[in-house]
Amino acid sequence: MGIMDILRLAASNLRENRLRTALCALSVAVGAGALLLIAAVGLIGQQKVSDGIRTLGVSGLTVYVDDRGSGQALSAELADTITEAVAGVDCVMPIKALSGTVYAGHASEDVLLLGADERLGEVMQLEVLAGSLLTRVQAGSAQPVAVIGDDLARTLYGRENIVGRTIRLRLNGCDQDFTVCGVVRAQTSSLGSAVAALAPHLVYIPYAHLATPAQNADQVFVQCTAEADLNTVSERIEHYLSDWGRVDGTVRVQNMSGITDTVNRLTELGVTLFIMIGGIALCVALIGVTCSMLAAAQEKTGEIGILLAIGAQPRDIRRIFLLQSILLCGVGGVVGIGCILVLLYAFASMLPDFRLVMMLLLVCTVCGAVAGLLPAVRAARLDPIEAMRK
Repeated sequence: MGIMDILRLAASNLRENRLRTALCALSVAVGAGALLLIAAVGLIGQQKVSDGIRTLGVSGLTVYVDDRGSGQALSAELADTITEAVAGVDCVMPIKALSGTVYAGHASEDVLLLGADERLGEVMQLEVLAGSLLTRVQAGSAQPVAVIGDDLARTLYGRENIVGRTIRLRLNGCDQDFTVCGVVRAQTSSLGSAVAALAPHLVYIPYAHLATPAQNADQVFVQCTAEADLNTVSERIEHYLSDWGRVDGTVRVQNMSGITDTVNRLTELGVTLFIMIGGIALCVALIGVTCSMLAAAQEKTGEIGILLAIGAQPRDIRRIFLLQSILLCGVGGVVGIGCILVLLYAFASMLPDFRLVMMLLLVCTVCGAVAGLLPAVRAARLDPIEAMRK
């Protein structure tokens, strides 16, 4: 039998019992659509989380002190000695934080002021959109300059590039004018609108505006060399500050890169589990297809016997039922995936990766062949004489 004859017979068998065909195709459509929806939402969510963590810009190590007393503080002066004293450290920068308020015209916003210096771009991964980060001259002479996020720039001035504009910061009850020297991508912008609304705007200003070099720093950001082991460097920093530095309190060192990797692994695990749940829905649909094909083979026993008697080969019978199952699952997969694509674009304005869609269509086709394999083999093994008697 030729391929066109096999295709015609397979399509004819599907048309004979249209209700059963429609229900089987619908079950496959629901399974394939659920799998695509879960996979698309999970993968897009995973990408959002990864982008959000990357946008925060914090990596490497962060050092802080718990239970600090009145003795030696983790000062900026002490932090600067870590680079030379601890092997594997490439760059350090002390950070001082203070809540405040920013004003520009009639607009005002509560902000978190972070004292930093010219090493800001080395210890934090910030995307500069306009202007530049703090320079050595600006930080060293405590010039009244500030680096702000693009969302705060739009809130204050209605546009992103406000380099050269003046903002007024209230520090400890006193107002002071600062000139915007740089605009960066807001560090909470990729975490979603709800999180971004709760998180404070970050404004970077020279460290000297918030503390003297001898005063306690809230945290010290540490970037290590490429070949350094972060856990080993962490132990060295703790030992150095506790023993040689005689810091009053318990020195804590957090591996921010390790935390980022852990979060990424957890999101990957979550996506995998959700995809497995979607795969179960598709497997249930395929069981229904197999049952339907077995019933169809039973109903067609007489016709199968006639085809075998007039010269059809067992492989032709197998191909008819395999093609019938593949067509059923293929059409159901196309319908289900198409509906989900329309819904995702209409309600969320997003589309999954084209490769994911094509992979799911291929999965539906392969699953159709698997679902039709048992009915096809059983139909091909029928004895022509016995089959025509039924």
